[in-house]
Parts: sequence; structure tokens; C-alpha cells
Amino acid sequence: MSKKLGMYHIILIFLNDSEKLPMHARQLILFLFLCSCLGYGQSFKIPDSLASLSYEELSNKFYKELRANKELTMLYAKTYLQKAKNDKDSIEISIGYSFVGFTFDEKTHHIQQLTYLDSAIAVCKKTNNNRYPLLHYISKAAIYEEKGSFKQALNNYLIAIELAKKSQNNHLEFITKDNIALLKRKLGKYKEAKAIYRQSLYYRINKEKMTRKDSLNYFLTLSDLVNIYRLENQIDSARVLNKKGIIAIKNEKIVQKGLNLDLLFKFNETLLGYYDGEYIRVIKSTKKLLSELLKPKNRYFFYTEDLINAYLYIGKSYEALDNQEKAIIYYQKIDSIAETDYILPQTVSAYKSLISHYKSLGDKDQQLFYLNKLLRSDSILHSNYRDLSNKLVKEYDTPNLLKEKKQLIASLKGEKKESSNQVILVSLFLALSLGGTGYYYYKQQRYKQRFKQLVAANARQESTKKKSPKNAIGIDAISKETLESLLAHLQKFEENKGYLTPKINAKDLAKQFGSNSSYLSVVVNTYKQKSLSQYISDLRIDYAVKKLQEDPKFRKYTIKAIAQEVGFNTAEAFAKAFYKKTGIYPSYFIKKLGFHDNA
Repeated sequence: MSKKLGMYHIILIFLNDSEKLPMHARQLILFLFLCSCLGYGQSFKIPDSLASLSYEELSNKFYKELRANKELTMLYAKTYLQKAKNDKDSIEISIGYSFVGFTFDEKTHHIQQLTYLDSAIAVCKKTNNNRYPLLHYISKAAIYEEKGSFKQALNNYLIAIELAKKSQNNHLEFITKDNIALLKRKLGKYKEAKAIYRQSLYYRINKEKMTRKDSLNYFLTLSDLVNIYRLENQIDSARVLNKKGIIAIKNEKIVQKGLNLDLLFKFNETLLGYYDGEYIRVIKSTKKLLSELLKPKNRYFFYTEDLINAYLYIGKSYEALDNQEKAIIYYQKIDSIAETDYILPQTVSAYKSLISHYKSLGDKDQQLFYLNKLLRSDSILHSNYRDLSNKLVKEYDTPNLLKEKKQLIASLKGEKKESSNQVILVSLFLALSLGGTGYYYYKQQRYKQRFKQLVAANARQESTKKKSPKNAIGIDAISKETLESLLAHLQKFEENKGYLTPKINAKDLAKQFGSNSSYLSVVVNTYKQKSLSQYISDLRIDYAVKKLQEDPKFRKYTIKAIAQEVGFNTAEAFAKAFYKKTGIYPSYFIKKLGFHDNA
């Protein structure tokens, strides 16, 4: 039996399969929907009590009731839209459409939200306005992102970026960049996301006048940066930054549209407590905060990704307390979110724990069930990573790098022009300085030789394997099975770059390997020919040397930042270890790499 398709079904097809339809068909469907919207708006009569209100007054009433009173919110949205149509004001009509769209629930009715936003864009697309349809594209992207459609989200963010640059709207440009950083974070591109967040914070903190909106977005970006440090396992840095946010927010007390950003930093602080072993506090505090954070008014800044992290840390805390049954409940909550194709690396982690749990129980059916889900999630994650990563590089990263290149070339030309006027002074200075350069020249030559040796040694290191020692003293005390297990763990430790984790000690590492610190120390002393602390330090230095050679962006970091990236607590400890291992200081090595690139 055939059914007649209503307008909703047509729009559903349009949104789900629009890329498969010819252009003229897409245009026709959108036109039909616009006609239906116009008819809908004209059939609405503005109540007498609202007839005299301005757009600003209606907007304030709309936002006040948004997610609190659905009937009133819809009434103000319809009134706003009809008033704009009566006034034949394209921008206000577009805002009216977006208001009507926002009255629908974002989880169950995102199709309606997107449809009304498309109408809003179509109405004001040809207007010369620096906020619209730019804001509508950002809203569309946010809806797609929240439902896990990251590719569509990126498409709309990229359009928004171009519109922001064209209209010179720096505020909305940086908001869009922050959202792109959020996508990069979901892909695991933490360093790239971190760079965008820092740029955004720098922009806002250095404005002559920081508006209320600037303050709001400053704190949201600061919180996102805290999460990056946590994901990179730089817990001390995450705590320092989060504390900075807590102190700043107390001084400024930003509350906008009913938002209380104190909750966000308290949530970050609670999750960080997991790394101190405060598992009971993490469970209790996270559950308590969730009751507030899941309220509709706080969904503005509390994303699905944050909810997944909350469930993950509650589950991990229960697991640490040997309460597997309760841990599984929260991993299954993450699974329920994954059913909507909202997949993150944290999702994979939850599935691995579920598989391990049912394996320990001998429940092969459940084990296979979650194994299939893990494979599906891994496939979706891989697909998202590949597609999004390629698009980000091609349409966002590359244009920005080309822009940076042009700026550098222009800057260098200016410097060369200026330097030509200083030739006489420089020559005089050089003549006066010749007497003191002898020792310096000798020292630099020695450093230069060590630099060449280090670069060459690092190139050879890839193909070099250490042989097992013969007649090692003390190794006989360790069983063959334990020895093989420890060596396998050490190999994985090196492959997974576990040495980048700060504050590693023999006891914790041995526990992680399922052994004791005495055995671990003997194996490292025997097979690596050094103490455990020296072994970890050397691995970090080798990693830093290789990354500095391969990554030009990494060379732009401060010594302190590089030290933190590779697991050292201070820049001084890093520099000392670097010199001990290589015979030169990291600052000199970075400088010479710069010359090496330009040679």
C-alpha cells in the first residue's frame, strides 16, 4: 500500500540524501518548504499583548523562556517571525526562522532545527550583514556536531570561517575556530587543537575592551584547553589552568542566559581527581554535578563528549574500586550514546572494558556482542578520522599555512630593507667584537660537531637493535616467563610512548607491568645497560630529538612547553638531561635545526 509523502517526509529525504539528488531537485524541495513556512507564518495572528513589543523585547522573552516553557517559547518565536514578515525585514525574518527551529528539542527533533535554519539562511543569504547568515551556519554546524555528524559540521564551520573573514567579524571567526579545534580534539589531534585554543585566548585577553560575550567564550575556551591537557595526560598543567579558570570566574562571575560556568570548572576538577586516586569523590561529585549539567539550560556548554567523559570516569573509578558490576552500567551508557553513531576514542575504551568484563565471566555471547560493536565503532572512528582529517588539512590547515607563509615573506622583506640601513653600525660592532670570539668559535665548533653526530645517530637508530646480554649478573633469579613478560611490556612501553607520562616511578611502572620494582630494575639494568630513571630520561630525549627534527611546529614551542610535552616537570630538568645525553643544549639544537632547514 502506498502512502502520500507529507512535507516533513520530503524534508527528511532532502536532509539525509541531499548529496544524492540533482541540484535542481534540491532547489525545488527547498523552495516547496519555504513556501510552506511562509504559509505557516502568515496564518499566525500576533496576540494583542505582544503586538507593541520590539524585536529586542521579544528576543529577551524568547531566551528567558527557552527550554523552560515550551509553549511560551514557541509563542515568542512565532510572534517574532510574523512581526518580521509584516515589516518585510529579511534579517529579522531569518532570526525568526532560527527561533522557531530552536523551540524543537535538539536530541529528538534536530531535523526540524536544521530545516528552519536552512530557511533562515535562504532568506538572508544575499544581504550584506556581518552576522547573518554567518551565525546560522555556526548553529547548523553545532547541531550536526552534537548528533555525531562531524563531516557535515565541518562543512558548515568552513563556510562560517569564510563569511567571518569576508565580513571581518573577528569575534565569530574565533568562535568558529574554537569549534574546529573541538573537532580536532575529537580526532585526537591534540597539539593542533591546543594551538587554536591558545590563539583564541590570546585574541580575547588582548582586546582593548573585553565584552560579556568575549568573557563567556574566554572561559569556555579555557575549559576546553584544560580537557586537552587531561587527554594528553599532562595532569599538573591541566590543574594549573583549571585553577586559573576558577579564580578568574569568581572575580568576574560570568552568568549569561542563566549559565553558571562554575559548574564546568568544578566538573574538570572532579575528573582530575581520578589521577590522585580519589575514586569515591570522583563518583559522588560527578553524579551530583551531572544532575545540574544535564539541565537544558546548561547544554549550551555541556556537550555529549563531556557526558561520555563523565560516564567513562565514573566507570573507571568503580573499576579501580573493584566494583565491576557498577562500572559496566556506565560503560553501557556510553554504548547507548554510540548507538546514534556518536563515536569517540573514549567509546572504544568503554567497549574494551565491556569485552574484558564478559570475558572474565566466561560469557561468550556478550563478549561477541560487544566485540562486534567495538569493530563497528572502530570502523566509524577510522572513517571519520580519515574523511575529516583530509578535509581539515585541505580546506583549513593548508590555507592557514599559506597565509602564514605570505606573512613571513613580507616580514622578512621588511627586515632586510631595515637591515640595509644598519650595515655600517653592524660592521663596526663586529670589528670591536673580534677579540672575544676565539673561545666562542671553538665552543660552537664543538657543539656543531656534536649536533652532526646527534642527527646522524638518530637516523641510524631506526635500524639498530640491541642484542641480549650474555652472563648478566642477577638475571638468573628471574623466571623465563617473568623475563619475557617484562621485556614485552618494555617494548610496548616504548612503542606506545608511555615514557612521555610525567612523574613515572619504578613502583607504579612495575605494578602496571604486573611485576615488582626489583625485577623491573634488574631487567632494565641488564638489557638496557642503564638505571630505570636514566632509561626513561634517554627515551624522552630521543623522542624530543626526533620530533624536533621532524616537526617544524614543535620547534616553535618554548623549552618549557617542550619539556612538558616529553614528560619532564621543569625546563631545567629537561635541558640538563638533554645536555647529558647529547652534549649540547636543546636551545642550540633547535637553532641549528632552523639553519639546517634553510640550508
